[in-house]
Amino acid sequence: MCLVTLLITVGLLALPFPASRAAPQPGGPTRTSSERLELKRYVAAGDRAYAIGAQSGGFPPMGWHIRGEMGGVWAHPIKLLDGYWFSLNRTWLTAAAEFTAGAGYVQFRFPAVDQIEVTRTEFSPDGSAIVLVGLTLHNSDSRPRVARLTMVARSEVMAAYPWGWSQPQDAKEFNGKDSGDFDPVSHTLLFTEPGKPWYAVIGSTPQPRTGMVSDDIWGPIEPAERDDYLEYGNGTGGSLRWIVPLQAGEETTLWIGIAGSHRSEAEARDALAGGLADPEGLLHEKVEERLALLAQTRVSLPDPALQAAFDWAKLNLADLRRTATDLQIRNVDEGRAYPDPVGTLPEVSGIGAGYPDYPWFFGTDGAYTAYALLVSGQWETAKAHLRTIRDASRALNGDTGKVIHELVTDGSIYFGAVDDPGNTNETAQFANAVALVWLWTGDDAFRDEMYDFVKDGLTYVTSTLDQDSDLWPEGNGMVERPGMGSEKLDVAVYTWQALKGLQRMAMSKGDTETAAWAAERIASIESAFDAAWWMPTESLYADSLCNPGDEVPPEEREANGWTNVCVEAGQQLQQRHWINATPMETVAAPVERAHDALDRLESDIFTGDSGLFHTGIGGGPAEQGELRVWTLPNSVMAVAEANYGRLGDEQALFYMRAIAGTLDLEMPGALPEILPSPEYDPFVDFRERAMFMQAWSAYGIQWPVIHHFLGIRPDVPAGHLYVVPQVPESWPGLSVEALKVGSDEVSASAARQDGQYTTTVCAPDGWTLTIGYTLPAGASPTSVTLDGTPASYEVVPTSRGNEVRVETTTGPCRTLVVTTG
Repeated sequence: MCLVTLLITVGLLALPFPASRAAPQPGGPTRTSSERLELKRYVAAGDRAYAIGAQSGGFPPMGWHIRGEMGGVWAHPIKLLDGYWFSLNRTWLTAAAEFTAGAGYVQFRFPAVDQIEVTRTEFSPDGSAIVLVGLTLHNSDSRPRVARLTMVARSEVMAAYPWGWSQPQDAKEFNGKDSGDFDPVSHTLLFTEPGKPWYAVIGSTPQPRTGMVSDDIWGPIEPAERDDYLEYGNGTGGSLRWIVPLQAGEETTLWIGIAGSHRSEAEARDALAGGLADPEGLLHEKVEERLALLAQTRVSLPDPALQAAFDWAKLNLADLRRTATDLQIRNVDEGRAYPDPVGTLPEVSGIGAGYPDYPWFFGTDGAYTAYALLVSGQWETAKAHLRTIRDASRALNGDTGKVIHELVTDGSIYFGAVDDPGNTNETAQFANAVALVWLWTGDDAFRDEMYDFVKDGLTYVTSTLDQDSDLWPEGNGMVERPGMGSEKLDVAVYTWQALKGLQRMAMSKGDTETAAWAAERIASIESAFDAAWWMPTESLYADSLCNPGDEVPPEEREANGWTNVCVEAGQQLQQRHWINATPMETVAAPVERAHDALDRLESDIFTGDSGLFHTGIGGGPAEQGELRVWTLPNSVMAVAEANYGRLGDEQALFYMRAIAGTLDLEMPGALPEILPSPEYDPFVDFRERAMFMQAWSAYGIQWPVIHHFLGIRPDVPAGHLYVVPQVPESWPGLSVEALKVGSDEVSASAARQDGQYTTTVCAPDGWTLTIGYTLPAGASPTSVTLDGTPASYEVVPTSRGNEVRVETTTGPCRTLVVTTG
């Protein structure tokens, strides 16, 4: 291929520079790292665009969906740049001394060059397809200095799909060679992919002195490293230059905007102009929005690590919000096809699963994350996500109600069509998420718009997908591993849980026929579950059941090295997968069974230093285990333990603290997907890593604190508030303020000291209130007072333990004191 160089210069003198402007001081909480920055990733995220790179200041190839291409700058459904690099007076700024994550922005501090100190601030304003980069130059010398600044950008205008292994064309084949241009009128770089309306534009305020475009522009990237950027890429290079005179002690900030559009050049330029018109104002607005989010669900916890994880998880969820437009819905059949679209969605929003490889929408991730979104007050994100999944599922799967698995931002559905063998659990978990949103918000309109889809989906799961009519639907569940039986444990219990939600919604709508059907199915599952699934010799439920046709022939077993698979129909199969915790997560297990199973799951076979293994020691079809620890199994285990009153330091708190302990593992303030564990090194090649920020990680921190420790369970449609805490034995107490419940905000606190247990609830008038406390095993109340007056109460046995409950009403604050003998 011929390399063509285009060089355009504007003027010979520095363009006028504005008066001194100080470095951005965004405010809000921060977390900082200064070690091994070149090995750690970061994101500066908005809902329409984001930048992902290394905390040292560079942009090495990252990610595996499109190998090496999941970092850089994205404005979904397209990527804009592989990265950008700055040099000051011929010194490349690629070795930051310090990286700071803030509330909606990030900052890099670089070593001084010629006594000029450099701070780089990055953020993406929500609602706009632009990333803004502020370079603050501070002359620390006692005499004037001149800063000769260069920015090098490597374009990569490509679609979010196809990926590296896709057929009939992979990412490199599908995306053509980028072309670029420097416009001497607007002083901007423009990159595009010929034949497509995809554009990336870079500009600045003040404007650069010169600019150029060439395939040969690579900045600090050494020749030996360049092939890694071109494995699936077809980008080109561009540069911009500024000359900045600085008086002694002077500080000034340049703002660079990187904007894009998959529709038109004009739209990209509009985004650029909007961002550069007032970058400081947009940064202030972004931080204020994040601070408003932090002001919701303000918890006070005696554990500093859990406190920090709870708060930063709220920010993670905000950073993972995603909006995309013009989705062409097509079934790409796990990368084997690229058919014509079956429908379009003009605009969708929701929660991306994780950075850098899962920035789009998932059925099951959204269902787990809904718990955290609700208790952190991010209701609209939860609703929008569920609508997105419903609409894409309807477009692909019609009136079956089957929920898709994975929706890319261009509309490609990788898995989850009717013909796919799963993931059956996602349809059930979707239904449960809808019911949960309704119970917390009281939004009957939302219930009504989702109701038919939920009903269709659960009808489909319990009929078409239960081919042998034994109550246990077939199909893949959360453990995406070969060698399991057709009927999975998590599918069974999530289906039961979903039917309970459907029954409640049906009753509220007066749909007595559906309510009766769901109730009958629930009762049948409860009656049959223990006998079908419990394995006394294992003290666990089977993680799958074998149907006729699941039997693995001897020759296949030998070829795969499988020693623990289905060999006969009706077999209970125990492969030690993490889904063993799901009957306790859903409270499907009777109390005695639950404690036996949880004891077993806490053992060294299933749990290591960082939490619950994906597959315990000796587990799996080849009995080799899979000793990696995801945050999701830890979350499920924490919820499971708390459901049965097991809040100890080696129980729920252990799994919660394992998640919280990773808050600064890679990006400061980001909860990752997988924890350091025997079979996972979080600092392998950037192209082989898991996510450094994962949405569902918040589930195992925020939900147990609000739902279990504080015991807050709203039933907004019924106008009822249930607050029955259970404080961990090692804690003196905890509290929450500004918790959104319906159209109100609620505050609650719980404390324990020397056999006395205090619960306080502050809420507006108009609620019926169950206020109480869950007593330790063996304790009995000797007195119960409400607002200082003896109160009538009842003691109710539950899976958590004996709950002392008093029925009353809200307004303004009610305090219950339970004293035990």
